Amino acid sequence: MALPPITIRCDCGESGTVDFGERWTCESCGRRWNTAQIPSEAYERRLRRMRRFRIEVIGFVALALAIFLPLIVFVDQSFVVLGLIVGLAWMFLYMPFWRRRVRRAAAEAPTWQLSPE
Repeated sequence: MALPPITIRCDCGESGTVDFGERWTCESCGRRWNTAQIPSEAYERRLRRMRRFRIEVIGFVALALAIFLPLIVFVDQSFVVLGLIVGLAWMFLYMPFWRRRVRRAAAEAPTWQLSPE
């Protein structure tokens, strides 16, 4: 899985994105910023937290499919209706709560003050 890029905002107002551990040069003022200044354990901690949110959703979908597909195929096709009801309830009841948690985690995520080279 590709790591998310890091957004760097220069003191002059210019911004750019770069991968973790790489350098970025501001086009307007020429300053160079090095993301290797970010502590790798703090960056990994942030990635693990965001990955955990994604795994929650994938896990629920996999569990629902593992339960409802055999019921639909081997027991009765009327379980499709129950599966749709569960899916809609999940989307409209749980997902807004999940999105708020992800947004809150992203807002509370650490920001790092890099110094130009």
